[in-house]
Amino acid sequence: MLALTSVVGATMAVVMAVRGDITMAILLPAITIGYGLTVTFSASHSDVAAQLSGHEEDERRRLISLRAAAATGNVLVAALVCGVAYELFHDELGGPFTMLSALGGITYIIASAAYTRSGKTSL
Repeated sequence: MLALTSVVGATMAVVMAVRGDITMAILLPAITIGYGLTVTFSASHSDVAAQLSGHEEDERRRLISLRAAAATGNVLVAALVCGVAYELFHDELGGPFTMLSALGGITYIIASAAYTRSGKTSL
């Protein structure tokens, strides 16, 4: 986690510096790397930090991760549906919300078919 947040933070710093936004070139990497440091070093003391750092050593943590991903997906789908409704009402159907909704639907269908055929029912 720390390596990933460090790379992302450094990338943000370069992009913001190239754009000429020095404040954001300092602030964004500090937040990102600070998150990585916090999660990494508190993972041994906190279940939440361990979960956020990717330590899914047991079935309970894997199930928590699966449920959190499902909840996140539900919220994003709701936002996409609202976006598609907005595009529909403003005669902009085919915009980014429509495309992302189509991508999500196609992904769900393919993943459902793949997991059904694999026969795996456990995490």
